[in-house]
Amino acid sequence: MKKVLMATLGESPAVVTEAIDRLAHEGVPIDSVVILTTSDAHARMSLELLQEHIPAYYNHRVNLFDVRRLDGLYDVDSDTAVLKFMEEACSALRDCRKKGWEVYASIAGGRKAMSALFALAVQFYGARRLFHVLTQDPELEEEGRIWKLQNRTPEEQKRLLHPPVETIQLVQLPFVGLFPLLGNIITGLQGGSVSGEVRQILEDNGLVRADKVTDLGKTVLQILQNVESLPEPRQGECHFKFAEKEPKEAPKTREWANRLANRFLFIERVDDIGWREGQPKVKKEPPNTLLIFLPGRRVTGIGFRLTTTARTEGQLNRACQEVEKWIEREIL
Repeated sequence: MKKVLMATLGESPAVVTEAIDRLAHEGVPIDSVVILTTSDAHARMSLELLQEHIPAYYNHRVNLFDVRRLDGLYDVDSDTAVLKFMEEACSALRDCRKKGWEVYASIAGGRKAMSALFALAVQFYGARRLFHVLTQDPELEEEGRIWKLQNRTPEEQKRLLHPPVETIQLVQLPFVGLFPLLGNIITGLQGGSVSGEVRQILEDNGLVRADKVTDLGKTVLQILQNVESLPEPRQGECHFKFAEKEPKEAPKTREWANRLANRFLFIERVDDIGWREGQPKVKKEPPNTLLIFLPGRRVTGIGFRLTTTARTEGQLNRACQEVEKWIEREIL
């Protein structure tokens, strides 16, 4: 069973590597890492360092599987940011759960609001463990901040990113998994009839008051509906088929294909196809296919046919919306 570290990230990249090392020490070898972060400059630098460091240090035994980033948002300090962050966190947890992967959730990085919202997402979709990461050496913690770390030599960076495992502590955080009640919670927030137990949960948490859904309840409903309307994650691995290309083009094509497959677990197959100027970025081909084209500042001349797990028109529309948003963020 794949073991995934899902972690919030801010200005201290060491909280990710420390969690990987401590979990391995406890007999939990992490296979993949999923990062939840913002567009803050320090968070971006932390991410760039980890993207280079993790595969090299762990000899590709650990891969940075996916990054869920709030593009254009530098903090979770508005209703829009809360909605976006919660959707990203919940959809990432939901996909891992449906794939049967074990999730180890760390709230050690990033803003306090990110940590609180990620803990709430874990309440809805569950995790094997939820924890905070601490080290016993305050100097290491301070020196591990990205604006200091980036000016260090590779050996000094390694020392700061990987302190002695005995000095790392994972502080276990309790949570109550609501996933078995999720369908009933959505029904209750839609105004449907639910058990007294679920009704009490909704009222106690300020989601329903006097039999009316509150503004907070409407926000939670929107998040859960958006997440649950996504197509199911694929069974097994994604399949790829690449056309013959110039040697310099092939690696870039494979890189983008892998990024798509990791980001969207509803993609079952990626076929490399031709690209022409003026084609739309995303085109639906019912019942379950998307054609995407990647012209932009960071990439040109790449097209893919994505076979998805969509089973309805609504699911294909949701898949299209998510891929469109991702393309706008990643290639422009």
